[in-house]
Amino acid sequence: MFYLSQLEPVLQSYHSEVTNNKALDIISNIIGWAYIFCWSFSFYGQLYENFKVKHVQGIAFEFLGLNLSGYLFLSAYTSAGYFKGGENGWPFSGNITLQDLIFAFHSVGITIITIIQIAYYYKKGDNPGVSLWCIILLIFLWSQTIIYIILTWIFGWQVIFQNEKLNVLYWMGYEKLFVTLIKNVPQVYLNYQRKSTEGWSILNILLAFIGGILSFLQMLIDQLNGKSANLVEMNIVKFILSCIVLVFDLIFIFQHYVIYNPKRNKSKTIQDEYHYMKQ
Repeated sequence: MFYLSQLEPVLQSYHSEVTNNKALDIISNIIGWAYIFCWSFSFYGQLYENFKVKHVQGIAFEFLGLNLSGYLFLSAYTSAGYFKGGENGWPFSGNITLQDLIFAFHSVGITIITIIQIAYYYKKGDNPGVSLWCIILLIFLWSQTIIYIILTWIFGWQVIFQNEKLNVLYWMGYEKLFVTLIKNVPQVYLNYQRKSTEGWSILNILLAFIGGILSFLQMLIDQLNGKSANLVEMNIVKFILSCIVLVFDLIFIFQHYVIYNPKRNKSKTIQDEYHYMKQ
């Protein structure tokens, strides 16, 4: 955060001189589609991995359950910001782009396809299933979201945010951040427990990592181009989401290439497991 505080005065000064430069708009748009490509296609690595090994021992089911809920929340948040935010009516904070919207809806669809694929390949004993703590957490997240909708949209209560129309939508954005913060923990632990990352797609992680860097770059260019006057007015959900994604991607990369490198650290247990599955 120290670096952000150092950067903000520079951006504010630049913002007063540069507004809506066409060249920066084009660059931001290209980078936006590039990060959407990386983040979106990162999902397909796991689909291919599941197809290749024909089982689901390498993926944590908690990850998928939390992932689907998180992207449903993100879809509601980005839809409100894109269709109703700013000049369209609601005082929605943050610059929501078309790329953000497409990514959110694509993520919901591809996560559902992955869940269907895993249901097809699942064999008894492959995976312990969704943990009780994850089920309780999902019930809690959806229950308080429904309560929020009742309080804000039906009764008009200003529970946290001042604008009742945005109350639950902002909250869904923050719920997505919370889900992203915890959804990768079961996968990190499963890799540690199995002492292997086989069955978990590293392509997924590498593309997500590149996408996170490009997402940061687009937000910086948009600020330099006068899209917002300070760091607070940027799409804060997208900003924090990128930070969380990068941290966990680095952990997965370290697990795959250093601790559990499949070329030099494949345990006999994993070898036997894969030999059995291929028979």
